[in-house]
Amino acid sequence: MVAPNTILQNRYRIVRELGHGGAGTVYEASDQRVNSIVAIKKTLATRDVEARRAFEHEAALLANLRHQALPKVMDYFSEGDGDFLVMEFIPGYDLAELLDLRGSPFPQSQVLRWAGDLLRVLEYLHGQEPPILHRDIKPSNLKLTKQGEIFLLDFGLAKGSVGQMPTYTTSRSVRGYTPVYASLEQILGYRTDARSDIYSVGATLYHLLTGVAPIDAPARFHAVEDEESDPLQPVHQLNSQASVHVSEVIQQAMALSRKGRPVSAAEMRKALRNAIDEDERDSAEEEYARAELRHRAREANARASEDQSALLAEQALLDAETRKKNSAGRDQSAEFAESGHRVAMDPRHAHEDEREGPSPPVTLAASTVASETIEASPVFASPEHDLPGATPERFTTHQLSSRQTIHPEQRSSTASRRRRAILLTAAVFVVLGIGVFGISLLTRPRSQSGTISGGPLIALQPTENTPIDSKPIPPEGMVYVPGGDLLMGRDDGDNSERPVHHVSVKPFFIDVHEVTLADYAKFTAANPAYLTPQTAAGFEKGNPDEGKKPAVQIPWDFAVTYCKSLGKRLPIEEEWEFAARGTDGRRYPWGNDWQPGLANANGASKGMAEVGAHKGTSPFGAYDMVGNAWEWTASDFHAYPGGRQGVNPRGGELKVIRGGSFESTKDYATTTYRAGWPARSATTYDQTGFRCAQDVAK
Repeated sequence: MVAPNTILQNRYRIVRELGHGGAGTVYEASDQRVNSIVAIKKTLATRDVEARRAFEHEAALLANLRHQALPKVMDYFSEGDGDFLVMEFIPGYDLAELLDLRGSPFPQSQVLRWAGDLLRVLEYLHGQEPPILHRDIKPSNLKLTKQGEIFLLDFGLAKGSVGQMPTYTTSRSVRGYTPVYASLEQILGYRTDARSDIYSVGATLYHLLTGVAPIDAPARFHAVEDEESDPLQPVHQLNSQASVHVSEVIQQAMALSRKGRPVSAAEMRKALRNAIDEDERDSAEEEYARAELRHRAREANARASEDQSALLAEQALLDAETRKKNSAGRDQSAEFAESGHRVAMDPRHAHEDEREGPSPPVTLAASTVASETIEASPVFASPEHDLPGATPERFTTHQLSSRQTIHPEQRSSTASRRRRAILLTAAVFVVLGIGVFGISLLTRPRSQSGTISGGPLIALQPTENTPIDSKPIPPEGMVYVPGGDLLMGRDDGDNSERPVHHVSVKPFFIDVHEVTLADYAKFTAANPAYLTPQTAAGFEKGNPDEGKKPAVQIPWDFAVTYCKSLGKRLPIEEEWEFAARGTDGRRYPWGNDWQPGLANANGASKGMAEVGAHKGTSPFGAYDMVGNAWEWTASDFHAYPGGRQGVNPRGGELKVIRGGSFESTKDYATTTYRAGWPARSATTYDQTGFRCAQDVAK
């Protein structure tokens, strides 16, 4: 180590250490001669002949290179026990530091810009005569300046020659590379070339896009040799925001055999550019497909509206006809009542009606009047009031005697009887009118809602077989979801969530809460074969509150068996999304905006919470549909219709998990975000639980 304020060559004052690695240590220093900041690298190798030549080789390489992404070499010297290389100081952070500070992968667009700059400088280096190989490309050797420029640093492992300098070769590789970024041939020390740097570029992009260091080449090679799948998981499987096309280019760059990689930096840059073009074409095609769906939906709505308008017009016509019939019935009833009134007031009208063929009400009224025994009056017997055809045969045995004088008491009795006759006749016709009107109501067509067209709904008293409420009563611990049409997914989400598409969901029940550790304990008490290490550890804690938390790290087939033991099943993902968001397209169970405290996610806690502790329920009353624990579904993890999504690199069956966990941010703990996890995996995700669903009995 060189202490701060040490003066080298009577010129360079050491300020501080910037970093160190297998090939040396780099310091910030002040060039007191020209009053500027420089970077000084001291090699850590022993000062044997081979190490000295390697040092001079790096200095000569850099001193003769001129590229905007390469630091300039201004001086080199040996002093004391070390060799020193003086370079242009590049302020900023290396990408390894930035990745660590960020705590999550970089956006694909940003990584691809850096990839373009890196591949251009490699085109320059590989294009030298003979080609210059860097052999240690990794995030910590890429410096990003405040202006957004990328510099490729540390040529301690460079191999090649510049100008008239003879090529330096050695029987052994210079150690110091980082294995996870190095190609198999470089690690084995066997014939490195430009494609070896291409592997390192792919490994670097892999790390920047996933936040996960790639599996080293020897481990991958041994897995393939053992006839297992390549354990290197594609980028888009670890980062759903990365495109499949870009992921494929990176996977190709990291091929174990150099024959499978792009032959040059220019070829890889072209492949990435084509991948971006493919993404843009796919995006345009998706947008067109979405426009087609919206257009078809609009046409379907228009047709439905026209059909509805025609139905309403037909219904209105039918109602009008019904009202006309009802009006005619009421008019006829009124006419009957008026006729009865006339008969009651003047019995002669009854005889006129008899000649025309009396209707039942008139006959009833006439017989009522005729059956009364009254005294004759001169007015009835006078010639001007004689009835045509009034013969003795037409009268009853109570026929009036002519030209008799009526006593006042008799006249009063007669008037009373007439009033009773009038009232009785009116009552009869009112009853008949109500009967006609009621029959017309009962025979009138009904609308789909159950009301009678053209008139008010007649409420019928329910019988034992008439259900008052058709909504099924859910089993204990479950809620009823009525089902219906759902626009599933999000157009502004990642690849697995796109595009929005229409599904129909039948009514079903779903658990109010995620299955708890206590629930699972009851199951494993009778079925010990389904006890898992996580659930066993949870039981052993002896804390009763622990049993209220979700049972997680449960294999998919264990979850299926648990649900079956209760006569239930796992929900398919359409049901899960319907239960979580309803039909109004909400992003979270409670609405479109994140509300702290309603779900165990987005930094709410550092672990699983008791089920139901957060009150952000779904529209149907289910708790913890987002956050807390991921939840298994019965569905395979495939792309949506018209969407695109990669394949499982292990070749196993992926099942959809939904809802995110306590570690998820608000962008992933949503009602639409979906991920896949192997249903039969030796490593079960320790944040995945489940809840059960059940069919509604018909």
